Amino acid sequence: MKGFASKHAYWDFAMIVRTERRFIFDGEAGKFLAAARAASKSRAYILKSGICLYRAQVGSTFAPENEMGIEEEHPYPAERMVPDAKMTCSGRANPSGFAYLYLATNEKTALAEMRPWVGESLTLAVFKAKKKIKLVVCQAGSENLGERLFEKNPSVEKINSYVWEDISRAFARPVNREDRESAYLPTQILAECFKAEGFDGIAYRSGLERGTNIVLFDVNVAEPTYRFVYTLKKVRYDFEAAPNYGIYRKKKDSTGQYLTEIQTESP
Repeated sequence: MKGFASKHAYWDFAMIVRTERRFIFDGEAGKFLAAARAASKSRAYILKSGICLYRAQVGSTFAPENEMGIEEEHPYPAERMVPDAKMTCSGRANPSGFAYLYLATNEKTALAEMRPWVGESLTLAVFKAKKKIKLVVCQAGSENLGERLFEKNPSVEKINSYVWEDISRAFARPVNREDRESAYLPTQILAECFKAEGFDGIAYRSGLERGTNIVLFDVNVAEPTYRFVYTLKKVRYDFEAAPNYGIYRKKKDSTGQYLTEIQTESP
C-alpha cells in the first residue's frame, strides 16, 4: 500500500468532503482514507487497564440551603459525566446521535478543553479504564514549519509525519458553533475508519494545554470514579504578531518599538 500522495493530503481530503461529496469516497479521497487506514496499524498504542483519565463538563449542581442558610455547590452526578447518544450533538470524532467519550491524560487539559469563562464552574471527573484500550496516535511530534513550506521533494517518512500532524491539528482545532457540522466532517470520517480497523479510540495533541486528548468509541470502556468542582479564576493570553507586523509604540524618549508580542490577563 502506497503512502499519502503529498504533504497536503489531509487538507485536500478535507476540502473534498466539505465541498464535493461526503458519502462516496473514490478518487483522491478514497486513496487518502486507504492510506490512513493502512498507516494507522503502525501508530497503535495500548493503555493499560486501570489507567486514570480525566473528563470535564461546564457546570455543577447546587444542594438546597443547609441549616446555616448556605446553598452548597456539588459536582455533577456520575451518570451526567457519561454522554448519552440521545443527547449527543456532533463533535470532533462523533456524528450527531453517536456517543463517544472525550477524555484527557491530565486534569489541566480536561479543564482547559472546556474553554470556560472566568467565574464559571466545571465538574471534573476521574475515569478509570475497565480494560486495555487500543488507540491510534494521530500526533507526529514537532515539525519545522520553514522546512515544510520550502522542501520541494520531502521523503515518504517526512510526508507521513506532516500528514499525521495535520490530522492531529484538525482534531484539536477549535471550531465555532456555526461551523461545527461541516468542520467536523473530515475528522468524523477518519474516526469511523479507525473504528473499523479495530481501534478503541484516538489520541491527539490538545490545542489548549500540553496534554493529550483521547476519544473512546465506547462510553462504557471507562467508568467515572471521583468527581470535583473547579472554578476558573483567571485567564492569560500571549499574542504574537505575524511576520512583518506589529503595533508601533513611541516612547517618552522619542524612540519607538514594534510590539511583536502582547500579553494580557483577566482581572
